[in-house]
Amino acid sequence: MKKEFFLSFTLLAVSDQGFAKDQFGVSMGNPGGINFVAKKEISGLPLQFAIGYAGAVYGVEGGYQFFRRDSGAIRSIQFVAGATRADEVFDFYRDSEDEYDLSWEYIGISSTIQYGGFFVEPGISATNGEFSDSLMSLQVGWLWD
Repeated sequence: MKKEFFLSFTLLAVSDQGFAKDQFGVSMGNPGGINFVAKKEISGLPLQFAIGYAGAVYGVEGGYQFFRRDSGAIRSIQFVAGATRADEVFDFYRDSEDEYDLSWEYIGISSTIQYGGFFVEPGISATNGEFSDSLMSLQVGWLWD
């Protein structure tokens, strides 16, 4: 069920009807391990989306780019919000033999550093859920125009 949802969402994102005409790509890292990324201006708003799945880790993230340019190393700075769930991944975090699932929601800020199609997107966020503090986030991947 999870895989089919992510696959259908991804097909929508990269189709002509979807929101990924400007840039789309793949990344590793936050929010879901292996992510599909779309960056698009919708109704005049520069937005970005990432949805990912990697076995026991999955998540979704949306962002508003308040700074954006087409050239230079720093391509955008954005507010982001998302949610991540990790099923049975962090064994060291378990305090019993029972299954232990981690999930958290977050809001924060990140920047996109891009050279050609290669990009790195570091960020910091405030979280709610299993981690009730701030977390560093990172995406590394490739974008196509």
